[in-house]
Amino acid sequence: MALLIRTWHLANGLKVEILDETVSYYGDYSTIKLIVRCRIEVKEEHLRAFLDNPLYRRVARALGRATEYRREITKSGVPARNLAAVKSFLVERFEENALGYFEREDFPERFVCKKFTEISEELAKKEGSRQGDGD
Repeated sequence: MALLIRTWHLANGLKVEILDETVSYYGDYSTIKLIVRCRIEVKEEHLRAFLDNPLYRRVARALGRATEYRREITKSGVPARNLAAVKSFLVERFEENALGYFEREDFPERFVCKKFTEISEELAKKEGSRQGDGD
């Protein structure tokens, strides 16, 4: 079961969380697994640039009202005596190196656009492979 270990409430309205899913696997050794997640509301204004996309409705439906940023930070072979220090180090590095991107005012829109493009490309590939089946 995941344990919430840190939350940031950002000025742009986002809430970034880190969950701990660390598991012991041999003796006193563990694999640290920290999950960074952030729920991002999908707003109409985020998708305006895609209105001419022929897959717009399908992609918008697939996106739903919100999408989620999710990243795993893992480190294997950590002795029990070092668990707290290594977790703390990993959280601090995330805060120093990545949190600034989440804090940007345009992060939600940029992330939603990225997800729209990914889903659109995936759907286009599927459509293309279906058309090639009859040849």
